[in-house]
Amino acid sequence: MTNRPVLRAVAGAALVFLVVLAGCGGHADQQSNSTAGKPVGATKGAQAPDFKLETVGGGSVQLADLRGQAVIVDFWDTWCPPCRRALPHLQELQDQYAGKLTVVGVAFGRDGQDAVAKFLAERNMTFTCALMDADFTTAAAYGGVQSIPTTFLIDPEGVIREIWVGGYEKADYEAAIRLVLGA
Repeated sequence: MTNRPVLRAVAGAALVFLVVLAGCGGHADQQSNSTAGKPVGATKGAQAPDFKLETVGGGSVQLADLRGQAVIVDFWDTWCPPCRRALPHLQELQDQYAGKLTVVGVAFGRDGQDAVAKFLAERNMTFTCALMDADFTTAAAYGGVQSIPTTFLIDPEGVIREIWVGGYEKADYEAAIRLVLGA
């Protein structure tokens, strides 16, 4: 019989160790594969890999359901200083571009779902926040996510248009969003 919470904790600890070893702002290893002749992967110009993850508030979010609007997918965690600085910018951008842009935070959740929920509530973060899947399939599909935050801007057709590794200023994100939205 497998003890899933223990396995998840061990896998999470190993991932945290690797992220810390790589630093919060290192190079994101990018990979690509192909599905039905269409490139899919974690590179600019590729179709963003679909995912379906449990959200912190209950329920789930699936990337395919967000087609027709720009999407930011941000891989982060509560303990990461650059993540803490970048998240308010992403919240402001979602508010500013409501109806045209959706932010989906994907928390690694090293300290658990309750800690993520508390962190978001204390900072009035209302964007959709999902928890990383137990086997890290989503992180792997997005190039392995070597450092956090790693942030992807996906256009309304589901194509990756920008990738940021490390925390950035609001103006950096906004310039790319405006290009994608034609604003």
